Amino acid sequence: MTDLIIVESPGKVKTIEGYLGAGYKVAASVGHIRDLPENRMGVLPPDFRPEYVLTERGKEVASRLKRLASECNTIYLATDDDREGEAIAWHIQQALGLQSPKRITFTEITKTALKAALESPGSIDLAKVAAQEARRCLDRQVGYMVSPVVAEHLGDRSFSAGRVQSVAVRLVVDREEAITSHVPIAFYGASLSFGDWKAKWLTKPLLQSGEEYWTDKPFAEQVSQLKQVRVVSCEATESKSSPPAPFITSTLQKAAGNACGLGPKETMNAAQKLYEQGAITYMRTDSPNLSNDALKGIADYARANDLPLAETPRKFKAKGNAQAAHECIRPSRMDVTEAGETEEQRKLYRLIWQRTICSQLQDARFDVRTAVLEGVDEIDGKVITLQARGKKLAFAGWKSLVAQDAAEDPEKAAADEASEASNPVPDLKPGDQLGVESGEVTESKTTAPPRFTEVSLVDELEKRGIGRPSTYAGIIEYIIETRGYVEKLDKKVPGPLKPTHRAVRLIKATKGKFKFLEYEFTRIAEEQLEAIAEGKTTFKSLVSNVHGKLASEIADYQKNNPVAHPCPQCGRGLMLNTPPKKKDSPWWGCSGFSPEGDGCDYAAEDNNGAPGKSRAPELTEFECKSCNKPLIHRVKEGEGGWSFFSCSGYKSGCQQSYPEKNNTPDYTSPKIKGDD
Repeated sequence: MTDLIIVESPGKVKTIEGYLGAGYKVAASVGHIRDLPENRMGVLPPDFRPEYVLTERGKEVASRLKRLASECNTIYLATDDDREGEAIAWHIQQALGLQSPKRITFTEITKTALKAALESPGSIDLAKVAAQEARRCLDRQVGYMVSPVVAEHLGDRSFSAGRVQSVAVRLVVDREEAITSHVPIAFYGASLSFGDWKAKWLTKPLLQSGEEYWTDKPFAEQVSQLKQVRVVSCEATESKSSPPAPFITSTLQKAAGNACGLGPKETMNAAQKLYEQGAITYMRTDSPNLSNDALKGIADYARANDLPLAETPRKFKAKGNAQAAHECIRPSRMDVTEAGETEEQRKLYRLIWQRTICSQLQDARFDVRTAVLEGVDEIDGKVITLQARGKKLAFAGWKSLVAQDAAEDPEKAAADEASEASNPVPDLKPGDQLGVESGEVTESKTTAPPRFTEVSLVDELEKRGIGRPSTYAGIIEYIIETRGYVEKLDKKVPGPLKPTHRAVRLIKATKGKFKFLEYEFTRIAEEQLEAIAEGKTTFKSLVSNVHGKLASEIADYQKNNPVAHPCPQCGRGLMLNTPPKKKDSPWWGCSGFSPEGDGCDYAAEDNNGAPGKSRAPELTEFECKSCNKPLIHRVKEGEGGWSFFSCSGYKSGCQQSYPEKNNTPDYTSPKIKGDD
């Protein structure tokens, strides 16, 4: 019999089968096949045991994989080597009823890596699974517990809260507030020219405590009119520029945005394809480590192509919560300089290849000359100090392969280097006096912080410890495309992001009222999830603790934050409902409505964003078989929707309802509230 290898992505199947040949079948789960239920929270006290169901796609996949498994000897679960992949492997085992599947992982799809994985299989890491479960359940708790309360307060059912997504929205909103509240301050400097080189006035020695800028323009004008300066010192030194570390997920997204114009989602899609083609290692990682085999491959390539290899292999420090067992994002083979099936993929591969090779090359070295000058004459009793700095490339090192780090702002980096490279400061002797050829006042204004771009927002999320490599692109897509909380002011990447009015309303309604929206809370939660993955704490301790805090905060929120539009019938909040079809008109319904028919059925028309006249439920021609009163057709479209008939006499005590069948009540299957 053959053996079965189950992977996540269908794109890997053909590549792996090509390497392994006969004796193996390869099939894909296409990601998760089980999840928490769509129409209820699925993780409740006191035990907080997650309730899992097969997704609609998962039902078909599970059936197919179960049939394949029955025809094979050994089952290998080869889902991705991260928490998400570990959880997918566990769900496959549970759904298929596998007794002793073998767990294998690899970070590159090569014959050597596959052979090594098959020769040393392991078992599913239940601690990693628990960490992924905790993340999923925390997300579900915030979404299902907080969203209805906030939506009711705002009077709009389309508002939702997300454990990580809302924090990302807050970053954009807070940045916009900093921009709009910024008051520009004009400040001044001066530069003196000595032919083909210049010196800049150092204002810092003259600033008073607490001052950041020199705001006295007439004084700056006097500095620009100096005629003679004295050389205080002139030093020739050497500076070095080390190559950047190999890519991790966040730095790849940043570099691809700057160098290739790709957004986080496009970057990850292209990287996924390159990984499936066997061209690069796994692209969701926060570790810059290189394996010994990779280091040898780089060294061999560098020597064969006369590149300046560093004397000893460079090691790069990962962040505290990085998964050290992972590698960086690198080429599978260092001697392959081009790969990819599309132009985007080829550009991204070239970027990855260059960054990887550069990481092990020698430092670039610069000859630097720095001169400190003083005005011969004081101004208003103050000594004027100036500095001139020139820098010249002496040894290219890693820059012989690529001019600069693609993760940096390319325009700023190029301007900084050009400024010093074009300032050839001569060898000066202390005590010499120099005549000034000309001077000029430089005038600037303080600027507000720039708006986030997709690239810089990912960078900020990573710096604050918010989210994981596997979630960055999804977070950005969710707040822009799915929820419309953030808009792109420019279609190109990296383009500025601006919060919409919806985002401002959401953050105003939640900031300072829920701990999950605090940056520190999100960072600590990530650390606790890592502790679960390492077996240092438990799933239940984290999930139960967050549930208790949310319940308390929700109680305070409902007490202190009245609903926007109270229902005239029951006092609960009225909420705006926007139908999925644009041709249908929005309407207002009570948040106390229940699909079972025993809640408040008050509804109203929309009047320019506010509740209008009452819209009573429309009675049908069908009668209740229990009390003979007219039935009401209850319909909710979209995900988690329903369609049934309930008795209009429910307020009088009749709780009869009937399923809908061909737009008519199915009298053969009556149901009374409370029936199982």
